Amino acid sequence: MVDLKPWLTVQGLTVRDFALGLDIPLSTAQGWVYQGVVPSIENQGKLTEYVHAHCAHHWVIAVPNGPISEGVCQRCGHQKGFQNSMQEIRWPSNKAPNATDSAVQSKSAA
Repeated sequence: MVDLKPWLTVQGLTVRDFALGLDIPLSTAQGWVYQGVVPSIENQGKLTEYVHAHCAHHWVIAVPNGPISEGVCQRCGHQKGFQNSMQEIRWPSNKAPNATDSAVQSKSAA
């Protein structure tokens, strides 16, 4: 679960805004943010949905290895797949060497 206090600061939200957005009592939101109270099972889903919907995501995307790379938000932990190429362009399953690859190989062998 995301650390709510710094997350709210980054988002520019007050605890009151947060409570109103989730339609929960202010004291409940304050407990989550300031005292580390764990939300009930019912509220965990609402909280996760709210955070993912309102987060100004800062994606860290894995190195391309195929058509999709996994991305994880550094701020909220949300995960998402990112396309590495346009739909019209497909990643080759086995890359055949091209002229540049051959030139590099011949120079390194010398």
